[in-house]
Amino acid sequence: MNDREERIARNEAISRRINEGIEDSQERVSTEEYVRMVCECGQTDCERVIAITIREYEDVRSDPRQFAVAKNHVIPDVERVLRETDRFVVVQKREGTPERVAEDSDPRS
Repeated sequence: MNDREERIARNEAISRRINEGIEDSQERVSTEEYVRMVCECGQTDCERVIAITIREYEDVRSDPRQFAVAKNHVIPDVERVLRETDRFVVVQKREGTPERVAEDSDPRS
């Protein structure tokens, strides 16, 4: 197991948990209204937020290996880009440690 991959994946999992709490607190918000959520990248010092709708976030969360990150926050050796919007990028963790940690730390499973 690569320590760097493990650390990055754990950082991403923490951001995902924060966003799950943000989503839970937005029960009165339309699924099409923008909500500010934290970037789910693996950078330890990232403080970026992204504008994302609840519907978009649910689409990202439909697969525990997917995360929403700010543009230019993709870590190519750990994840691959699935799609981009003008506000964020959806990435999927690569096989091995990144994928395992993403699945094991999924708060919805």
